[in-house]
Amino acid sequence: MRRLSGFIRRERLYILLAVFVILVNVIIVTTNEGKAGRVKKHRTGQQAAAARTAVAAKKTTAFEDTAARRAEVQKIFAENRHLAFVFTLTSLLIVAVFLLGIVIDAMLAGAYFTGKRLDITTCKLRTAAWGAWDVAKVMILFLFFGYIIIMIESLLVRVVPPLKDDNIRMILNSSILDTLGVVFILYFTIGQHKEKLASLGLSLKNFARNVFYGIVSYLALIPVLVAVLAAIALYVNMIQYVPEKQPVVELFLKEKNAAFLFYTSIFAAIFGPMIEELFFRGFMYSAFKKRVGIFPAMFITAAMFAALHAHAVGFLPILVLGMLLAYLYEKTGTLVSSITVHIMHNLAMVLLVFLVKQLGVG
Repeated sequence: MRRLSGFIRRERLYILLAVFVILVNVIIVTTNEGKAGRVKKHRTGQQAAAARTAVAAKKTTAFEDTAARRAEVQKIFAENRHLAFVFTLTSLLIVAVFLLGIVIDAMLAGAYFTGKRLDITTCKLRTAAWGAWDVAKVMILFLFFGYIIIMIESLLVRVVPPLKDDNIRMILNSSILDTLGVVFILYFTIGQHKEKLASLGLSLKNFARNVFYGIVSYLALIPVLVAVLAAIALYVNMIQYVPEKQPVVELFLKEKNAAFLFYTSIFAAIFGPMIEELFFRGFMYSAFKKRVGIFPAMFITAAMFAALHAHAVGFLPILVLGMLLAYLYEKTGTLVSSITVHIMHNLAMVLLVFLVKQLGVG
């Protein structure tokens, strides 16, 4: 009991911030449930049935318009030969990369079953001086400032018209919060625990070799991701579930401002992956590994990474990606390989979304 009271006195600031975050979430959930309850209360049985019919019709339409979309794409290709060439070239590149990934996987499997040890260690991975509570503090600060930023924006929206744009607010919030996240991490690791950047995996030692390991690892992952996505697609088609597009995908598909799209692309494909690897692998994984061991720490951080990025349909592929990222950090001792994989993946996704946008059927 004395230890608990001492902990509360010592960490009262973060406990108060956590209480604030919890209360805000409770208010949001209660408000949303109240609105849903009022809608449900005023809805008659006939209206509810009509709503269910509309949802079913929406699902049916989504799965029945495939032929129409295919015809639309063919028409676009007929009118735009340049786009058709780019699409064909991209398709061939994807097939080539997929086949190369299978070859790499076969080589890795052969090495494993013949007992050959693949040593990709390039740096010595240090034991983290920080712990799980430090990770919790960063998350509390991140959520707290996230709500503060939203509140400030709601006050400024009348005097700063651009803040009325949902896309601008989303990217602005992400940019500010990611920057704050880096500051928080550096404060707890370098400021409080007197660690060096290398303890977070930020080392340029054997940089080119680690980039190479990252490229090869991502190529090897692609067939696995394709298999997982194919299985999910079959299941989704079987239950006729229509997943909602992620907000960032909607942003890329609908936004027309070239400068804004350029910044968003750079942020999503380069800066975002670097910051996320610093937090999830360099900071969180290192702390959790001390507590629960290597594999559980890999799985927990990968699951949290997937939960942050994806809806139900995308959770499993991102989980697999997260496991690879943690594995690379553990084996190489640096974040360079995992950052390389993360950048390659995000860059590929951004390019594919832009290609879909050019087709005009997203």
